[in-house]
Amino acid sequence: MPTVLGLTNSPSQNAPSQSPAPAGTSSPKMGGNNRLDTISKRNHHAAREVETLFWRALCDSPEAAKEYMAKDCIMINPLFGGSSKPMGKDTEPSIEQILEGCEPWTGFRFHGEPLVVEIDLMAVALVYKVTLFKARSKGGVREVTASVGSSWRQTAGADWLLCAQHVQFCEEEEEE
Repeated sequence: MPTVLGLTNSPSQNAPSQSPAPAGTSSPKMGGNNRLDTISKRNHHAAREVETLFWRALCDSPEAAKEYMAKDCIMINPLFGGSSKPMGKDTEPSIEQILEGCEPWTGFRFHGEPLVVEIDLMAVALVYKVTLFKARSKGGVREVTASVGSSWRQTAGADWLLCAQHVQFCEEEEEE
């Protein structure tokens, strides 16, 4: 079928079976084996991306992480104030109160790629292991390794919001 530019998006009889990336494509994902050409692939990609943005916000300004969270978000996260108590908007203290007084982390590192599963067309869950770093006032760096499970839902405006997260400290395995 012809397009506005006179190009065609129909395969030509003389064209090779594997076509190159479309001209003018700005996304490196288009035209290759890693194409984000299905809703499922876009959801998996978005889940990893928004989880990364959430941790970056916690490293820059924990209070800024609230913009990635649903108003009804619930979590267990001992990295915020050291408590393993369930938190939500109605708990004492609430997630918002904890984030307002939380010290930022210096950095983080995922261990491999987070595993993602679609819960629904507009909801995903991730599980992964992460190491967080915090500079100590007396010098050196504190490292904390944790396992994380997060659930995200997409709004009608296509934004992804964290609706649940569970973080647990990990015991490091002995390397042989």
